[in-house]
Amino acid sequence: MTAEVVEVAPTALVPVFADLYGAPEDAVAWMADACTAGWLARHAGPAGEVLGAVGLRPSPQHGAELVGGVVAGPQQAAVAVALARSAHAAAGRVYVFAEGFLFPSEALLADGFQEVGAYRRLAGRVPYRLVEGPPDVRLFPLSQVPEAGPRLQALRTYEDRIGHHAVAPEAAQDGAGGFDADLSVIALDAQGRGIGICRAAAEDGVARLDSPGVAAEWRATALRAALLSAVFGRLRSAGITQLGMDSWGDTPEELAHDLHLGLGVSDETPILALG
Repeated sequence: MTAEVVEVAPTALVPVFADLYGAPEDAVAWMADACTAGWLARHAGPAGEVLGAVGLRPSPQHGAELVGGVVAGPQQAAVAVALARSAHAAAGRVYVFAEGFLFPSEALLADGFQEVGAYRRLAGRVPYRLVEGPPDVRLFPLSQVPEAGPRLQALRTYEDRIGHHAVAPEAAQDGAGGFDADLSVIALDAQGRGIGICRAAAEDGVARLDSPGVAAEWRATALRAALLSAVFGRLRSAGITQLGMDSWGDTPEELAHDLHLGLGVSDETPILALG
């Protein structure tokens, strides 16, 4: 059966996203709100059954993310390619977290997408490592640096990494993203600018944290390792021995560092891009 792709307003994506993710519409509305354009794929003909939907979520340096997915079935691969191509024609540069149940990676790779990174979840015991930061860099618990300016500067160190998006001002608030300001650590340079951050939280004795963000000019130093070391120390002091760490857009060298700490990959989704 032939499918047709039509451009729609992002608000029209909400009910399709809810069906794809098995979630209430109000839980996925933010996804559509973040999009600047959208497309639906339908069966051609009077019934017009929806087969999938994508929205364009702008990225600071990587074009736009394809948000949404395609309904499982024999037509999934062809529909995914058709939706991706429609969005790419409008945006010129796109990428997608190719979760197999939403976006089949094999079909996209065959159509010209290339693997450029991955979302990974690493898990294991809290490592014991003591790493000093570079000279003239100070590390503080995030709770001791309440000013929004340095926090936003530190959070924006992620923006050039694929898979990340522009940082909103509310991200600098205590509790944003469910993170704990006492367990999280921020790095300031000699002028008091935020040049790195590692956010963490804990629930039921298990920590969750994001891979550190580090300003580009500091990535060749030990700052990333020092941020992790400082967070690990705060977790141990709180009696927390297990963690899960989320990363996306990290380099192979950063992944190798984290694996050397004894963490293991418990989940992985490729990031595919078409420029």
